[in-house]
Amino acid sequence: MHIIGSKTSSNKEFLQKVSPKIALIGVGKNNNFGHPADITIDNLKSMNIKIYRTDEMGEIGIKINKDGKIIRIQNIFQFVDR
Repeated sequence: MHIIGSKTSSNKEFLQKVSPKIALIGVGKNNNFGHPADITIDNLKSMNIKIYRTDEMGEIGIKINKDGKIIRIQNIFQFVDR
């Protein structure tokens, strides 16, 4: 699931209903809104949801196989095949 990290974007009730395995937080470093909110991070961590953040990783790429299973998640620039 993709979230912006506001304090109301991912409450526990919502997370329990959708039960994501990963969360992608698209947010700028040192943004004016203070995103992601601590409560959002706490909620995700309390449910053992793996968190990927653009403010920490840069642009995030996801590689998926033909069956739709995630193979790899990492900084987009690391996907260059050599």
